[in-house]
Amino acid sequence: MDAAQSAAWSAPIRYVVAGSATTALSATRIAELVGRGELSAEQVVLEHLHHIAQVDPTLHATVALDGDRALDQARAIDQERWRGGTVGPLAGVPFVVKDNVDVRGQTTSCGSLAHAGVVALRDAVAVERMLAAGAVLLGRTNMDELAMGASTQTSAFGSTRNPWDARRSPGGSSGGSAAAVAAGFAPLSIGSDTGGSIREPASQCGVLGMAPSPGLVPVAGVVPFAPELDRVGPLARSVADIARMLAVLAGRRLFVGSPDVRRLRVGVVEELCGPINQRGVLVRLAAAGELLADIGVEVVGVSVPDARRALAAYMKITSAACVPLIEPYVRTGQAGEEVVRRWEIGRALRRADSAELAAAHAIQQRLAAQTRDALGHCDVLLSPTMPSTAPLLTDETADLADASAAELADPLAAPYTDCWTVVANLAGLPALSLPAGNSPDDGMPVGVMLSGRPGSDDTLLGLAAVMEQRDLTGR
Repeated sequence: MDAAQSAAWSAPIRYVVAGSATTALSATRIAELVGRGELSAEQVVLEHLHHIAQVDPTLHATVALDGDRALDQARAIDQERWRGGTVGPLAGVPFVVKDNVDVRGQTTSCGSLAHAGVVALRDAVAVERMLAAGAVLLGRTNMDELAMGASTQTSAFGSTRNPWDARRSPGGSSGGSAAAVAAGFAPLSIGSDTGGSIREPASQCGVLGMAPSPGLVPVAGVVPFAPELDRVGPLARSVADIARMLAVLAGRRLFVGSPDVRRLRVGVVEELCGPINQRGVLVRLAAAGELLADIGVEVVGVSVPDARRALAAYMKITSAACVPLIEPYVRTGQAGEEVVRRWEIGRALRRADSAELAAAHAIQQRLAAQTRDALGHCDVLLSPTMPSTAPLLTDETADLADASAAELADPLAAPYTDCWTVVANLAGLPALSLPAGNSPDDGMPVGVMLSGRPGSDDTLLGLAAVMEQRDLTGR
């Protein structure tokens, strides 16, 4: 890879909205400084809250903040450190949670008006573990209603804007989380991913997002969508931060070293890498492949024949699975149009042995077998995270031939933003979206997705770390 190509790979800017030096710090660095007493957790929280107050009226990434509680948490951390106590691996690190994650004493709105104002009686396990590690909760982030959407446009609280271009979608359903991390509101966020809802907005906002191996992170306390496919995972601006947060969420040590890349084989999924992707996405994918080859990774082609059928199967499977879970919301009469639409589709599919639903489950079974076969020939699968960059929001482009609000909400309609990410959920694979530079066509971030065998989270993080280091050093 020549110097120009290497510089092009380093294009991603992981912090895209001006703030202070403190709000630009990584989670790893904040924890180190707070742990040594060189920076107070209280000051960290104050600067992040100030930054949110200045910028969020434009981005609308958060739906609820609790500054008083956050400052109380930060002061307790500072006092514990002053007394010589243990402050934890995320000491003083601000984080936010998607609005479907329970926090004791807060309403888990799920981007909906149909929540009835009920407050959570306890923290989600993921929140409990973050707080025990010394992280400081700032608030809740916007999302598509009940996680049904790919743009945040189905949120009852209005759309979130992409920090790179406020005319564009941040993705969904964890769009507020990705936008908040990209904009420097917090270094970390807890998101949920049933078909790509962490990775897809991470790609659009130029940050990292991971759907861990099924069962690695407890989902207890997170409002379910399709329980067999739901994951809880991290969003962050660096691999080191993703790894540190995932270790906390998983409740165990995760080793993320530099793997011997000469022993790795990466398989490019042929069905996900063709001209259905935007040209700019393919340019960045090619750069990722060249980088891997240049550092000694063997790059081969592999096939997952049913990959392009995955999205339609996913929509049927999840629509049927969510019916009993969302029915109480629908019965209030306050659920949004997309939630009601999915409920109606699901009810029809659940009636008397639907052939369509059986066919969808058959595709899921074939995908599991096909990805298992592909991973028999390689260690990691590589593809674009999504086939396009962030689409323009319709309320900004009413005079353009762009997708309608309904199309942006519906993964089966253009621009098909979830079509590659659903494969990992249906097949039960861990998957990580990593920034791969910016499209030469519109300047927006492009993500590449690494996925692997169940339990291979460390391998994905290790390879991503090598790629990120090459990105940053230009070597």
